[in-house]
Amino acid sequence: MSTRPQANRSPEHWGPDARLRALRLCPLFRDWPEARLTEVAAIARARSYARGTDIGTHHHPRSRDVIIVAAGGVEISSASAEGKRFVLGLASAPEVLALVLLLSDVRLPYDFRAYADSVLLHLPCDALTAILDAEPILWRDVALLLCTRHGDSLRLLHDQTLGTLEQRMAATLAHLGRIHGIAADGGTELGLRLPQEQLGAMLGVTRQSVNRVLRDMERAGVIAIDYNRITIRDAAALDGIAARVA
Repeated sequence: MSTRPQANRSPEHWGPDARLRALRLCPLFRDWPEARLTEVAAIARARSYARGTDIGTHHHPRSRDVIIVAAGGVEISSASAEGKRFVLGLASAPEVLALVLLLSDVRLPYDFRAYADSVLLHLPCDALTAILDAEPILWRDVALLLCTRHGDSLRLLHDQTLGTLEQRMAATLAHLGRIHGIAADGGTELGLRLPQEQLGAMLGVTRQSVNRVLRDMERAGVIAIDYNRITIRDAAALDGIAARVA
């Protein structure tokens, strides 16, 4: 059974103790000294977002916040000049977003939207920077996480750009499984809803194309589909499809 926090808890229920527990789960903060974690919990502001709500920092240009997904999930997307939306990624608890704002006062080139009913912790960059500067060794954790994400982004960009749709789909599902996977009977369940329209937006193809590839993978026993939930049944086979030479 998943122990992830539930998004139906309103922000007023996210007091210092609840915020501290969420921070301990976050990859950036899990090894921080307790005193520094307590300081971060003190500056955190919990906000709830209904599914489909825009969260983009571009709506508040003077607000520069690092964001922790405490419960629920966030879609990261961008739009072309023609208005076509592309989903760049999905983030669920306990991931951290907008970390680059600690290093540069820039406008993020993508938007955030609540993928489900969510509670997010907003950490003002100036206050978080002051905590980091008080113990500079902690900047190493920021740098390591940013480097890891850069490598992951390059690999995912390669996998989603080259190859057949089947290869790109397999690479996307394998990537989501590594990040959001939950151990389940007979495989790894992706711990988020994945409507076929969402996958189509991630891969730049139609829902019909997504449906065809997913059904082929299901018939081959690689995945199982239950409404908008996907379970990876054979991770090795999925990786094999992603790596297949055309």
